[in-house]
Amino acid sequence: MEPLKISEILKVTKGKLIQGNKNDLVRNITIDTRKLMPGDMFIAIKGKLLDGHTYIGESLRKGADGIITQDSRFEFKNWETTNVIQVANTAKALGDIALYYRNKFSPKVIAITGSNGKTTTKEMTAQILKTKFNIVSAPASFNNDIGVPLTVLQLTKDTEVLILEMEMNELGGTKRLCDVAQPNIGAITNIGDTHLEFLYSRQGVAQEKSELLEFISGSGTAILNADDSMIMEMWQRYNFKAHFTFGIEKSADIFANKIINHLDQGTEFRLCNKYITRLRVPGVFNIYNALAAASIAKALGCEFENIVLALEEYVPAPMRMERVEINGITIFNDAFNANPQSMLAALETFAGFTASGRKIVVLGDMLELGVKSAEFHRDLGKNLPKSIDILVTVGGQAKHIAEGSKEAGKKPEEVIICNDYLKASNKLVDILRKGDKILIKGSRLMKLEEIINKLKQQHMDADERRL
Repeated sequence: MEPLKISEILKVTKGKLIQGNKNDLVRNITIDTRKLMPGDMFIAIKGKLLDGHTYIGESLRKGADGIITQDSRFEFKNWETTNVIQVANTAKALGDIALYYRNKFSPKVIAITGSNGKTTTKEMTAQILKTKFNIVSAPASFNNDIGVPLTVLQLTKDTEVLILEMEMNELGGTKRLCDVAQPNIGAITNIGDTHLEFLYSRQGVAQEKSELLEFISGSGTAILNADDSMIMEMWQRYNFKAHFTFGIEKSADIFANKIINHLDQGTEFRLCNKYITRLRVPGVFNIYNALAAASIAKALGCEFENIVLALEEYVPAPMRMERVEINGITIFNDAFNANPQSMLAALETFAGFTASGRKIVVLGDMLELGVKSAEFHRDLGKNLPKSIDILVTVGGQAKHIAEGSKEAGKKPEEVIICNDYLKASNKLVDILRKGDKILIKGSRLMKLEEIINKLKQQHMDADERRL
């Protein structure tokens, strides 16, 4: 981050300086006291689950040199050297600062949205573009009203490309993120059944995603999935400076053919019928992510040869078909998030793997699916691939997956229903054998990755006992 004056922050947030010096400089802004360094400015965000104002004291003890607060009750008189700004809403203030800061620079800004594949597409895009440009890429899944502004604040005068991921669960949400980030390249990976609790239907999801296309319409470049009929219908309402389509089934600008499935070792395909490309991550859905990333790179003038080399070096981010080996057991950790489409795609991919032992799937709740949640879960169970030997469900909604699988002929002894990841961990400890392969997938709040930690700990304890 390039320095900002306190006076600049006061102006853009319409804040009140409680104490401090308007001419002091801010060199970094954070909302997380765990990452706070001496001299940082701490913004106390009041969220649904946590209130950052409860961490003001900790931030000051760790050396924060600035506080932005919306709560006037904290006493700062013992911290005379600290700049304190009071605003009406700290989350809005963060966005206002980020927009002001964004307009100081002129990078190419890429915004990636969609129901599935956003983070992987973002990471693949970064893998390609960092070979040619000075980039800033959103860490982890910094994709909302907080994460996008924080990423924008990492821009410097040397940044040529900013790569963002955008995910919102309300109409108008993506527009707010665009207003802050000012993207000029927009990519939509796909439209699926996500956030239906708030967006109500897949059409609502499409409308929310279309806010990105509306923002870049006229002067921007659109990156579009040619195999997604809703995207193809949506984009025709807008005009763009340029656009690139990608796909496998339909005619597209950037396409994959001659696909070879190397099962759990990854996939191989011809990029535009010419360039042999090998991905280390399994699943056709990851070919789509690679095609989206390749399309973005082509829009920025990258050569196919360099795109292929970078894609072949890509290693999946944690909890996205991440391979974990524990004492002869292979686990595919895809526990970062889940919706009906991503769950079925992961199951179909996993079902095609070979295993010397059994194939076991651990499936957690798919959250934010609204009134049809039970139906979506039950349908998933009915479509469980036949090659799955054991189904373990985790959570109140996931039990409907178990019910659907039994309706489709799954034997009761092949289905284990658990309320939480702790009970699932204990069940797996009892039944797992060397040679088994496991897929773990569910919505983020289910914390299914903790199952892997429990299994690792169990085997460490067993090794200690043998010693």
